[in-house]
Amino acid sequence: MIVQKTQFNDVKLFYPKVYEDDRGFFMESFNSFIQKEINETFVQDNHSKSKKGVIRGLHYQWDKPMGKLLRVVKGTGLEIIVDIRKSSSTYGVWSGFKLSDINNGILWVPPGFANGFLALEDDTHLCYKTTALHNNNAEGAINPLKSGLDIDWQLPEKEIILSKKDKIAQTFENYKLNPKF
Repeated sequence: MIVQKTQFNDVKLFYPKVYEDDRGFFMESFNSFIQKEINETFVQDNHSKSKKGVIRGLHYQWDKPMGKLLRVVKGTGLEIIVDIRKSSSTYGVWSGFKLSDINNGILWVPPGFANGFLALEDDTHLCYKTTALHNNNAEGAINPLKSGLDIDWQLPEKEIILSKKDKIAQTFENYKLNPKF
């Protein structure tokens, strides 16, 4: 397993060893090595399927803050994370990570980051483990297109599909008025 550091101290990108032959491939997508590296317990597994252009996010949860271990099992996507921890030296900084069924990258995003996922092709499947159960009463969102953070989503805005919730989500400037982390 290769571990790649990122510009954020606690965010890690894992690349597992993939064993391929004429039958297909085998890889360990989660093991005790990853568990030790992030030192978290997972309580839920989620799976989303998206059309090309769908953005899910930028979401965060503060009451029982949620860390996520993300990977794309089919297709290609762009995972965008934003540091929303007010005391952090990287507060308000964003970064993008391309995840696909070709590169097999596994991204650890700890609590204190808003995250959004853009499907870059049809029928993209994102699977992720979480460190907390979903809590409707303690979730928030930053509008991915009107965040004020100048995020490069790698697709023209006219090709992007958002949920109603994400279309009306706050800007990062509004988040800073009442930060949750």
